[in-house]
Amino acid sequence: MTKKKKKIAILGCGWVGSALKKTLETEGHEVNCLSRDVDMDTLVGFYACDVLVIAIPPSDKYLDVIEDAFFSVSLNEALDTQIIFLSSTSFYSKKQIIVEAEELVKIKDERSVILRLGGLMGYDRISGKYSVGKTMEDRPTKYVHRDDVLGIIESIIEQNVRQKIFNVLAPIQSTRKEIFTQNAKQFNFGETHFTEMKIPTQVLSSEILCETLGYRFKKKDVREFWV
Repeated sequence: MTKKKKKIAILGCGWVGSALKKTLETEGHEVNCLSRDVDMDTLVGFYACDVLVIAIPPSDKYLDVIEDAFFSVSLNEALDTQIIFLSSTSFYSKKQIIVEAEELVKIKDERSVILRLGGLMGYDRISGKYSVGKTMEDRPTKYVHRDDVLGIIESIIEQNVRQKIFNVLAPIQSTRKEIFTQNAKQFNFGETHFTEMKIPTQVLSSEILCETLGYRFKKKDVREFWV
């Protein structure tokens, strides 16, 4: 069965957004990267799309940009745009800007898909690379490889999934101490020092995501992200 080609807009073409654009284009979709200049992108019709992926990191005007994006989408009443919002597992630690952003998304379109991403890793993002010589508390990892984020978004678009909230983390996690130490040896940079874990952290899982989408992680084990 031939896949339907869609017009897809990505608000925020950073490390994930730019890679997602290339991936979706190889599937034959029309993909436009949007800037924070919502008015200009609206004028050229980029918001008249089948799918909008919101992939901007939090900033001072984070909520304003999200609200403007929804307004621009709403101008195209004839289209039933699928919204995919990239959030963060820091929602569970009640990070205010993340909580407020998710609430705004749900108010603007209750059928949106919200992806609570773990720490984005893979390729040039190597755990421990930027903490050499520092001392920090050991904690369980909450990582996801960029390849799986792209694969999951592809699957959501293909299946036209709506009104879902998913945790997005690799099935097999580790600890920061184990991963940082492993990477220090593998990539030949200095080690990070760790104190014992003091505060238990919530264990999160992508099990519901896998069951709903029938998705199988490409990078299941965080210890193999950089192999």
